[in-house]
Amino acid sequence: MAELTGSSSSALVLQVVAYHNLTLIQSSLESKTYSEIRGAWEQGDQTLISDLPQKLSFAAIADITGIDKETVRRSVKKLEEQRWVVIDQKAGISYSPSKVNQEKLVALNEWELTHFGRLLKRLNDADNQD
Repeated sequence: MAELTGSSSSALVLQVVAYHNLTLIQSSLESKTYSEIRGAWEQGDQTLISDLPQKLSFAAIADITGIDKETVRRSVKKLEEQRWVVIDQKAGISYSPSKVNQEKLVALNEWELTHFGRLLKRLNDADNQD
């Protein structure tokens, strides 16, 4: 993630913004199946979250991450330049990646899911051996 964004701070900030977006999408869908939520997120369907009042600010991201507010501001500005997020006075900080960035993040997410699943299996196997 840090390679995609340029720094570990930017990676953490992007995770907060992306998960916030995912949460908003989840709350707006009638169906709560993982595949439908993920499908809407992968497609970047911003129409699902446009009417929701919750928004992210520099201060909110700083509170969530524990990163200094000025560092968050610089990271968000950099992420905006890299076409990961959009900053809007009214809507706050929104996840809005370019198509290429979204494809990279989806691929990274698939890699994480695969390796996380393998880790859980190993932990479960080790626990069952005791």
